[in-house]
Amino acid sequence: MVRWLKRRRDNQPIDALWGQVSTLLATRGRWKLEPQATPGAPSVWCFGTGGETELSVSTDHDAISVYVVDKDIEFTFPDCDALSVWLDDSERLFLNRASMSSETYNQLLHGKIAAWRGDGR
Repeated sequence: MVRWLKRRRDNQPIDALWGQVSTLLATRGRWKLEPQATPGAPSVWCFGTGGETELSVSTDHDAISVYVVDKDIEFTFPDCDALSVWLDDSERLFLNRASMSSETYNQLLHGKIAAWRGDGR
């Protein structure tokens, strides 16, 4: 059973997990809460540099989803602790993107994605 705590800026009710995610991301640099283009759709947390969104984070009551925009890949986390560990390991790659060649960035991102999946692809 979901216990509604309060409402987000887009007037959608939030659950406890969304509140925890919001608390975590509001304290990290380069994260901002963005409305979605679809009317009535809940807002998402977005991370990026230079006006580009690199990652977006949303919740579905019992899981946290991180979407890697550039690669059209989504990862799911059970709680904020797991998300925080992943972000500590991953945000630097996206922050340093502007200082890398596209080839270097793509190689590093491909390696990270394989590690995140745990499949070595």
